[in-house]
Amino acid sequence: MFTQLKSQLTLLRPSEQPDYILRFIISQVEQGQLSAGDKLPSVRELSSQLNINYATVQKAYHQCKLAGVISSRPGKGSHICQRGIVEALQSRHDLTTMNSPLSEHSKELSLQLKQQAISSIYDYDFRTIFRYQSTLDNSDIRQTGLDWLGKKILQPTVNRILPCAGIHEGLLALFILYQKKGAIALPHYFYSGLKSIIQLMATPYVTIPCDEEGPLPDALARLCEQNKVSALYINPNINNPTTVTLSINRRLALAEVVKRYGLHIIEDDAYGDLASQGIATFSQILPTHTWYLNGLSKSFAPGMRMAWIYGPSEVDTHQLCQVMSALKVSDNPLTHQIVNKWVKSGVAQRTAEETLKTIRVRVKLFRRLFPEDRYQISDDGFHVWFSLGKKNAYEIAFLLQQAGISATPSDEFSFEKTAESFLRISLSGYDSLASLELALKKFSDVLNTLYLKQTQV
Repeated sequence: MFTQLKSQLTLLRPSEQPDYILRFIISQVEQGQLSAGDKLPSVRELSSQLNINYATVQKAYHQCKLAGVISSRPGKGSHICQRGIVEALQSRHDLTTMNSPLSEHSKELSLQLKQQAISSIYDYDFRTIFRYQSTLDNSDIRQTGLDWLGKKILQPTVNRILPCAGIHEGLLALFILYQKKGAIALPHYFYSGLKSIIQLMATPYVTIPCDEEGPLPDALARLCEQNKVSALYINPNINNPTTVTLSINRRLALAEVVKRYGLHIIEDDAYGDLASQGIATFSQILPTHTWYLNGLSKSFAPGMRMAWIYGPSEVDTHQLCQVMSALKVSDNPLTHQIVNKWVKSGVAQRTAEETLKTIRVRVKLFRRLFPEDRYQISDDGFHVWFSLGKKNAYEIAFLLQQAGISATPSDEFSFEKTAESFLRISLSGYDSLASLELALKKFSDVLNTLYLKQTQV
């Protein structure tokens, strides 16, 4: 059981390993590999199996005990707690899912989505699927990308845009392209998928100190003076996880530093189609230094795995195309065919507009249920950054999990430790407003109980 854990721990810093062991044991319980009453290896046995420091395993077991995962008795060893943990995990409220909210689409719009998907496949030349598809073969999907990005980019040309299977694939390709050129600058909190990319590829990075508006320009300049920095990663609108949208002044100040030190910007604008403030993109502010990424996942159809990257120049775009060609053998022409139809007909944009209406109703519900000012949220976004103060986010997340509630601790979004910790919760994992309200009320009740118990202790 612990063999797979050994290989995963080698990718982590020693300070991160105890938290990871805790999460691994939790996952084994969820998957049925561990049950209430099962005995665990001793601290010495597990440290030997994993080839890590004894004190690291000791700290991990201590965290497991604090979180209520295991109990230990002298001479008896450590066991998975028999406090109904298995039963609790079977009845869950998922506040982690970051799908685009399932709007209650009008019958007319739902029918149009279905009919256009069917007709686009019916009209498709099926001889095409008997050939491999190059990223550059389909000029239609590249032009569709320009239509979807609209005014977020300047001087649109098909020779600077590349389709990809979701923004994550584009980020992977860009990090491969830039990691040999120097460190990538990240804000303190960032999209959690990047953590896996960085750890697996051993990508050099530096962390930019932030304030309530986002990354600090002067701090970025100091990092550039002290390190060889190649690119700045930024999620400027409704940041995942913090919900912050960078002001125009902050964007201009960061762009000035980028230009001064010859960096490139990787602008992950996954939530840009939801943001109503209409602030200029980095691609508009500094087009010759910016890679702009946008797609369908957060405002329309995550399951289509469709996004586009707009490069700083044709030469840069060609270089990235070579990297992407090494990552995949072929594109999916049927996906491209359906997306072309939906975007060009305008039905994709209308669906995004209905999705935004759904989001605002859910945000209004959240604000009503949580009147206290203990969180950050955007009126246009479907996730919440919930402050826990100085409490351990992993411990709180697991105690919630025992009560059947899933939330994501702030450590998942950062390489650095801070005095304040958070949970990210999502408002989009439920088909109906009533189901979401039930989950949020349970979250509120359990969280308040945890705070009360910890205060009494």
